Amino acid sequence: MKKIGILGGLGPESTLVYYRGIIDAFKSTYEIAGYPEMIIESLNLKQVAAWAENGEWQRIADLISRCFTTMHSAGANFGVIASNTPHKVFRLIQRQTQLPLISIVSAARAYAQKNRLKKLLLLGTKFTMQGDFYQQEFTQQGMEIVTPDAREQDYIHKKIFSEITLGILNQSTKREMRKIINRHLLGVQGVILACTELPLILNSHDVQLACLDTTQIHINSITEYCRGK
Repeated sequence: MKKIGILGGLGPESTLVYYRGIIDAFKSTYEIAGYPEMIIESLNLKQVAAWAENGEWQRIADLISRCFTTMHSAGANFGVIASNTPHKVFRLIQRQTQLPLISIVSAARAYAQKNRLKKLLLLGTKFTMQGDFYQQEFTQQGMEIVTPDAREQDYIHKKIFSEITLGILNQSTKREMRKIINRHLLGVQGVILACTELPLILNSHDVQLACLDTTQIHINSITEYCRGK
């Protein structure tokens, strides 16, 4: 069984979901294989968010690459970033480390392809919604990504950092996010929760269409790779 290197802390709440999700996935086979070994490197969210606000993506990539190099030296066989936003520089990070990495964006794209989803609404931080890394991955496979308008993006981004990453789950925030989704239902087949914090407040019951929980999709890909599938 492969040892997993997890880049966490972005934010802490979703990092806990990754750890628990991976453990739960192995519970049914515990008597045979046990649980996988994991190394978790937890970053300072406030510092990384400040660099992102300033456009210092090379600095973010360098920090994450160093973390994966450390985990590789500690015996990790592959690595994952337990956050969507840093995937903006995923290719750069992969070039700077010897550790194979499993992309949350590629996992989400494969899931959408498997379920024959062609047009999807993307929700996440402003860096994710305004970036092109989801769009590139999906459009290369003939899929279309749409995003909320500027005001809605600003609302989602602020609520992610001021509430959800802190474990504050307000029903008023949940209702407003559902309204945003409902305003964009026409023509789309599904909603991508492209922030690992969003599934803490939204789930498939809140979305009338296919709901792509990128956290769970990523966890499924991690456990399959860990088992050698």
